[in-house]
Amino acid sequence: MVARPPTKKALVRKVEASGAPKEASTREDEAAAGTGSTETHEPKKKTKEFAWMDSDEEGEEEGEQGKDKEKATKSGSEDEDADADVSRGVLDSVETFGRMMVLSPALLKKMPRMQPEEVAAACRALTRTKFFDGDILRKLVDVVKRLLAQDRLDLQQVDDVFQCLWRLNLYDQEVVSAIAKQFKVKTGTMDTTLRNAWLGICKGFNHTADQDFLQLLEVPHMTALNPGFKRLRCAHFTRGACAVGEACTWAHDLRAPVELAAVSFRPVSKVMMTGTQAILGKDVYGGFRNGQIH
Repeated sequence: MVARPPTKKALVRKVEASGAPKEASTREDEAAAGTGSTETHEPKKKTKEFAWMDSDEEGEEEGEQGKDKEKATKSGSEDEDADADVSRGVLDSVETFGRMMVLSPALLKKMPRMQPEEVAAACRALTRTKFFDGDILRKLVDVVKRLLAQDRLDLQQVDDVFQCLWRLNLYDQEVVSAIAKQFKVKTGTMDTTLRNAWLGICKGFNHTADQDFLQLLEVPHMTALNPGFKRLRCAHFTRGACAVGEACTWAHDLRAPVELAAVSFRPVSKVMMTGTQAILGKDVYGGFRNGQIH
């Protein structure tokens, strides 16, 4: 059998068939190597770039809006906290540190306008919860000094202030000196337990500015009706120095007794005699008729 040579049409078809895959593979290789025409890939790249940029801008806008909402919420919450009730009854009911945290913005805001009983209640609440806030305590010290200067704090309220300062380890010399100035003349009306407590706080703070006050906390003044007034010896004078000085109600005489039993009292006669009775009777009314010897 004799093979017939391929015709011209068959040769053209064969070439076309063999060239198409080669062109397709060449394009795929160029695309993989990144050397393809920029016209085919550039629109996709630009679209991707703009989409990425748009997503960032949207994210930033959403983030800013979220921050604004968060700030608005936080600001509203702070305003509500600053307007919370911090009356005496509310402060006396505070038992925990967390509750004090909630009330602290309102307490800071209203502290300068508080009345003496509210200031004392704030001191008790701070003492119970051991809540130390520098801003609140600075305002508290200023208010206490003002109230002391106006003599508007009573003995129990000052004790609340003293205990608050001690428990929070907050020593302010001006406050202690203001207390000393107002209450040095009132130590005689204080009970022994309270005087000893104040004396211990002053010594614990190493307060040395008001020695007369410290001495009166240890040994208070005597009233003029006391039998030992200016008769019993001053113990501090005996030791060499009396901080009270001439205002001391104890005797500054080393010969004076130290106990009341050693003081001799001169009885005071309740009988008043006329001039004639005094002449006739001298020391004993009735004179010679009553056995008086001249």
